[in-house]
Amino acid sequence: MEKSVFAGLLLGAVMVLGGCEITQQDAHQSLVEEIRYRGNNPYIKDAELKELEKRIQTIAVAPDTQGAPYEAQFNPRNQAILDNFNDQYDHAAMMRDINLARTGFEAAVAARYPRIGVTTDCDIADKNAFFINIEDQPNRFDWQFMQGDCQNGLAHGVARAAARNPDAEFVGRFDNGIMLDGVFTTTLPDGVRLIQIGGIPYEGRIARLLTSKFDANGFQWHRYGDFNIENSFDGFGINIWGYTNKMVVYAAGHFANKKLNGFSAKQALRDVEDAKVWMTWMGMYVDDQLNGLGAWTNGLNRIQVGQWKDGSLHGIVYGQFASYYGDHHEFYVGRYENGNRQGAFQVLAQNSFAEEEVVEHYQNGNYVDNSEDDFDFGQLFVAATGAAIIGGADIPDAAKLDIGTAFIADVMGDTGGTNMQSLQNTYQQQKPKGNGTLGAAGTTTNVAGTGDKPAGDLNTYNAQITCEQTGITRTIPVPYRTEACRIAAIDFAQTFACNKLDQERVTRNCQSACGHPQCLQQ
Repeated sequence: MEKSVFAGLLLGAVMVLGGCEITQQDAHQSLVEEIRYRGNNPYIKDAELKELEKRIQTIAVAPDTQGAPYEAQFNPRNQAILDNFNDQYDHAAMMRDINLARTGFEAAVAARYPRIGVTTDCDIADKNAFFINIEDQPNRFDWQFMQGDCQNGLAHGVARAAARNPDAEFVGRFDNGIMLDGVFTTTLPDGVRLIQIGGIPYEGRIARLLTSKFDANGFQWHRYGDFNIENSFDGFGINIWGYTNKMVVYAAGHFANKKLNGFSAKQALRDVEDAKVWMTWMGMYVDDQLNGLGAWTNGLNRIQVGQWKDGSLHGIVYGQFASYYGDHHEFYVGRYENGNRQGAFQVLAQNSFAEEEVVEHYQNGNYVDNSEDDFDFGQLFVAATGAAIIGGADIPDAAKLDIGTAFIADVMGDTGGTNMQSLQNTYQQQKPKGNGTLGAAGTTTNVAGTGDKPAGDLNTYNAQITCEQTGITRTIPVPYRTEACRIAAIDFAQTFACNKLDQERVTRNCQSACGHPQCLQQ
């Protein structure tokens, strides 16, 4: 247990501390003032860790307000979390779709597809389109064409389809009888309404979409991002809990195998004395738990940045503590083991009149004394230099975790760099010998694919691409041998021609369907 200089805080109510009434707003304002006055942790020397500290401080100082208008938009705290992923998604587009889903199916259809053809004698070629649903409810439907645009007897363009047993409706874009994207709705047995807006997942095809669930009690569950046919995120995703007085970002970041894996952020409700407080964790996740470098704040009086293992602080940790009960502030650095302080901690204690630097000692989380120690704090200042924790770094998330772990092991273990050298050798052996490239968006370049040449003649399909933002339609020829590659290539062309942000998703689909990350099937 850490040395404590104050009692806990009651969130959402008033708590008496030593005869003084302190609210959540009082505590948060105290933290804001200390961060603005004291600045950053002086023990953090590495640029990447400084950036991570800056990000978690930005989240901590943002007010976690509830009530109007934050039942319909993100408050400053939740928006600050999402701002860490601006390069992964279009926030305005997500909010547009959320607001359309709130208006209901027909209103959303009218907004996205103001013109629907009148032909009724057409077919839907492929009914394997997958729709996100809750567990134990159907994801595929026996669709019947109702009306819309047709070509060669197949739905082609904007059309309406319906299904029975269970009932479902869909309006959206088709290509040669295959659903590409649109608006979907169904009603669950308990009367709960589901609406989906965006792309349509298929076998081997990940789609970016919004799926929203509207409970009778007013609760809304929105999930926006890249989905596969396993009813789960596969790539970037945002999980939003929409209460009647606040929209909460429950999780945001990179998902794999149905769990957070990669640079991500998560919030959870935790007890502080008699109260419930939304706390924030951000950093490198492995299977839903922080592993590697990460940061945490309770938004009231504590910030911690450092190493984590299996969801607990484990390794070098830099911290900031601001008492809302008295005139006391601390910056510190030291080592944690399995969530507990262990060994020497260097502490800079401050108040309004003075400051003092001491070395404190802990054993299994318990404070021992503040005697001198021969621990080399210089190691702490460079321990995370090689770890690219920030999502903007131009390397894969898995590589960020590998580099950070290897570098810290070298610094703290005085190995002479053997871990980093071993990692470099491994990467060199795995490095591909060549890779194809794509020319200007919407053009094709004769580049060899990365996989074996598939069977079938190489065809060219003239895809009609319309960008929602501009309304401009253009024809883009795409090469393909298989139908799966043709559909992936249309999605790729739409994404790059319209300058959308989910480019990582479509390159994965291209690699899966065409054997090439830019759908250049040879």
